[in-house]
Amino acid sequence: MLKTTKENSGVDALLGQNTSFSGTLVFDGVVHINGNFEGKIKTNDTLVIAELGKVNADVDAGVVKIYGDFQGTIVAANKVEMFKPAKVQGTIKTPNIRMEEGVIFNGSTEMGNVAVEKAKN
Repeated sequence: MLKTTKENSGVDALLGQNTSFSGTLVFDGVVHINGNFEGKIKTNDTLVIAELGKVNADVDAGVVKIYGDFQGTIVAANKVEMFKPAKVQGTIKTPNIRMEEGVIFNGSTEMGNVAVEKAKN
């Protein structure tokens, strides 16, 4: 079930439960993934991986909010937020990171604008 949050009010697209997509996703606005996604994601805006979402991807975004399962690499220009019951495995490069108690994170982080700029070059 998709949590009701303030992000839900401005959702531009939703990959729903029991849906799978493989490929490249490029978007503006807010996208919620509550199904399965594998590939690449590119946006200057907000990606939300909902509780039932399972994402295996290279992500380049402005903001990433994770409630579900993520594996891969995230380069976020603004911030990454992880909320219980998220399970995250991979590399995160961002100037700001927030991790709620109860999140499982196995990987590495690089923080600061320099990490983000290096990742984009």
